[in-house]
Amino acid sequence: MKQLVADTGPILHLHEAGALHLFLSIGEVLLAPLVLAELRVHAPALWPGQPPRWASAQTLSPVAQQRATEWQHAGLLQGGEAQALALALALETKPDWFLTDDAGARLMAESLGIETHGSIGIILWSAATRLIQKPEAETLLAELEKSSLWMSPRVRAEARAALTRLF
Repeated sequence: MKQLVADTGPILHLHEAGALHLFLSIGEVLLAPLVLAELRVHAPALWPGQPPRWASAQTLSPVAQQRATEWQHAGLLQGGEAQALALALALETKPDWFLTDDAGARLMAESLGIETHGSIGIILWSAATRLIQKPEAETLLAELEKSSLWMSPRVRAEARAALTRLF
């Protein structure tokens, strides 16, 4: 099982696509305080109480909080992305993946040596490892395209082509 740190985007978009169940087989998702707060605003019905067993609320150390605040003030990242990336860097062992659908957060995480994936990547990885079969992967990808995640026509076509190559 993998250890993941996610910002708000992938959790929200995969929820909208009906794909959160994939995390049961992928691993534990660590969530920073502001990510949880953003999810409660953008998807209040997502978790009426505590997060599901695959998600874990985390607190930030003072050092991680300071780093997140500096990134925000510098205009490098928004709140949830900044806290999530600061959390990923503060962990004793680097997470297997940092999850974001934000291009700036992706570039920053990758420049810091953290493997990064987005919502599309979660669906494609689940298909590649046969956690899901082609019909479910196609359905989830189609639902993701209907979600609040903006995808260019090129990215949509590349995701569909990748799915075809996998099967």
